Amino acid sequence: MFKNKIKLLIADDHTLLRDGLKAVFQTENVFEVIGEASDGEMALMLAKKLKPDVIVLDINMPKLNGIEVAKKIREEDKEIKILILSMHDNEKLIVEAVSVGINGYVLKMSDMEEFIEGVKEVYLGKDYFPTGVAKKILSGIKGRVDQIRNKSDDIKPILTKREKEIINLIVAGLTSQEIAEKLFISYFTVGKHRKNIIKKLRLKNTADLVRYALNNEL
Repeated sequence: MFKNKIKLLIADDHTLLRDGLKAVFQTENVFEVIGEASDGEMALMLAKKLKPDVIVLDINMPKLNGIEVAKKIREEDKEIKILILSMHDNEKLIVEAVSVGINGYVLKMSDMEEFIEGVKEVYLGKDYFPTGVAKKILSGIKGRVDQIRNKSDDIKPILTKREKEIINLIVAGLTSQEIAEKLFISYFTVGKHRKNIIKKLRLKNTADLVRYALNNEL
């Protein structure tokens, strides 16, 4: 499945947890831990120096927290995949992490199989947010829907009225099929609009579109 080993950087201020994660990764031959960091500044420095494929990042760390580290990494490097591994399932915190460009978020109380799957998925370029985390993200986004709708007329002028409607519905958590039914258009038309919106805004995928909407209060 993987041509090369997945190079990992583990950033957590708890030595026992880092050792435990390394032991888990050693059980599968597809991983190689190339660095460890015990604080945010070290994580940022090693990320720049070692260029890992995936950085497993805790939120609560000395000097710089995980969200600050993720933001700084993402500003300079679009290729490194960032997977948050945290004990916090706070809705606001999760949405904030998503808004800075992380690729996945797994809770520390999750099964190791789920965690391993998350690392592999983000390495392959996919977003990974397990059901419980995804619900928190959706709930946080829905809390901003009224504000988003009130500002819908201010969306970038390159977007059509229909595209603005579709952005609002995507951010509100509706699937393509639900959007099609709500707007009385075909599923394929929704897909075409979605692709055009992403292309116009120079984004990569729907997750980027949601982040863009959150960051720009669309």
